[in-house]
Amino acid sequence: MEKTSRFFLPTGEPRNTTRPRVEVDANGNLHMVYPASSVGDAFYAYCPGNCSSAEQVKVVRFSTQGTVDNAMVALGPDGRPHVLLSTYQRAYYASCTGDCSQQSSWTVSSILEHGGKYEISGEAFALTPEGHPRFLMHGYRSLRGATPSTFYVQCDSSCQSAASWHADQLSDQTWQEVTLRFNSSGQARLTATKPANDGSSQNKGSYAECDANCSQPSSWKTLDLYNTFSSLTELARMYPSVSMALTSSGKPRVVLVGADEGGSGERNLVYAECDGNCLVNEGWQAQFLVPAGSDGNKLRAGIDLALDAQNRPRLVYTADYNILLAHCDADCTDANKDTWQLKKVEFSGDMQADKVIPYSNCTMASWFLFQPSLALGRDGLPRVAYQAADISGGGSPPEPGTTPCSAGADMTFARFSQLDSLR
Repeated sequence: MEKTSRFFLPTGEPRNTTRPRVEVDANGNLHMVYPASSVGDAFYAYCPGNCSSAEQVKVVRFSTQGTVDNAMVALGPDGRPHVLLSTYQRAYYASCTGDCSQQSSWTVSSILEHGGKYEISGEAFALTPEGHPRFLMHGYRSLRGATPSTFYVQCDSSCQSAASWHADQLSDQTWQEVTLRFNSSGQARLTATKPANDGSSQNKGSYAECDANCSQPSSWKTLDLYNTFSSLTELARMYPSVSMALTSSGKPRVVLVGADEGGSGERNLVYAECDGNCLVNEGWQAQFLVPAGSDGNKLRAGIDLALDAQNRPRLVYTADYNILLAHCDADCTDANKDTWQLKKVEFSGDMQADKVIPYSNCTMASWFLFQPSLALGRDGLPRVAYQAADISGGGSPPEPGTTPCSAGADMTFARFSQLDSLR
């Protein structure tokens, strides 16, 4: 019998919240961040490893000027959380001393004023093995496109002071939806979506390495992997989705939502891995986990990849606004073997529909789940956070004097699931 624990992540006073991220420290404790959906602020949440109810979660609120578009958390070598918040005008850095579940333990500082010119997307925030924060930012994306540029931003000490941070331009291209990681030797590895090296208009999911002097553009070497899919017309915008994890020996594993190279314009889900010579195509092996076509077209916003203690891949993704987990124990790029298994995290149709609809002639309401984030506990089992939006719609003639039905989100919350098995 399923014993998965599922609940909405708390905020203290009621607030709507958006895309959460989750990490697990060496002791199995959970660290999560999630933005408020408008006006400003974000939340840090701490929960013990066996996190089965909202009552176990301790919450800290970060105050910001402006809406937080992206909240990221990274754990230092001491297991302490560091948080980066990206708003439309500035970036905030937060760190804690003492008990991080207490508001008084945190210091939050504005470290970068960019006036709406730049943004930080994906999981572009990471710590070196020494605990020094790094992130990538790029030109702000608008309907007219981003101002092409990508910067590497770093700090080595006194990081609550804006003067301690240094930004160096890496590229005159836009590297978006970055996942930044460091291996045990402190060498930087990342995935991103960027314009293809062949000069075409296609965006590519790309892999990049830097072994030293990462503020210098010449220190970064890149390889285009596969076309990425994006769509701004979905209920939840689908920016290009690429996620990476490093094995214990620093080997990259990558998952992305791809755009079919057959020219159909359809989407698929691709898993790839490399054990050597990762800057040439021959170093990579890959397979389609979800092919283009009827199954691929069910893919929605958000994917995330994690590796267990044996370096086995586990990934979460969105299909028809349900959250699924795929896992593999061996031969994970062998298309001739049935090595990947699926597990339900949560189906939107299983959630109780909202019965309080603000418009008199809206006739239905449903939950839509997307943008999952994955971490693995000490037991190797998934801890998944994601966004849940309650959407009302339908319609009949409005009652006299009432506001007619306007389809859209009535509320949105960060949600959490802890799975008790992979079966």
